[in-house]
Amino acid sequence: MAFLMQDNFYELANADKQPKSTLAVALIRDALLPEILGADNNILYWAGKRLARNFPIAKDEEIPVFFEQADWGELKRIKSKKDQQYFQLTGDVVKMRQKLNPKSEFLLEAGFLAETIQNQLGFITEVVIDKKTHDSVTFLAQIDPKDAIDLDSVDERKPLTIEPLSLDVADEPEAEENDKA
Repeated sequence: MAFLMQDNFYELANADKQPKSTLAVALIRDALLPEILGADNNILYWAGKRLARNFPIAKDEEIPVFFEQADWGELKRIKSKKDQQYFQLTGDVVKMRQKLNPKSEFLLEAGFLAETIQNQLGFITEVVIDKKTHDSVTFLAQIDPKDAIDLDSVDERKPLTIEPLSLDVADEPEAEENDKA
């Protein structure tokens, strides 16, 4: 039986402005899932693709915002060619996951990125982990411009409305300095 997700799952989950606990994510991603999946960890790639179908992102520039909101890290496109794109994932969460488990997997993120790019461009796309260091992960997205996807087969879910991340005014150093003047 399939899990029936609320249509506004993203909005409800993202509306909670409570501080995020990285412990909860670390327990699931880097302690529990490796134990359960063992050698079958590639399922995380397919799970990432499924997440991208459930949470479609229409605009290319919204992908890094979603990654930050999902607490996956800071995603940046570092190189782009006709059929290849390189992305780098950095940030405190990446460093922490690598420190907790040097064999930590980023296949969920790779699958999500692959499906999102594929649905945006309309061509079969695969993403592999090109390089992993203690503080970053580099993804290579390989796009096959000769292999178009059948857009009729793409789930017609409404794309997410992604709001850019913003700091509260009290958190901005400039705002505090301007108040003193």
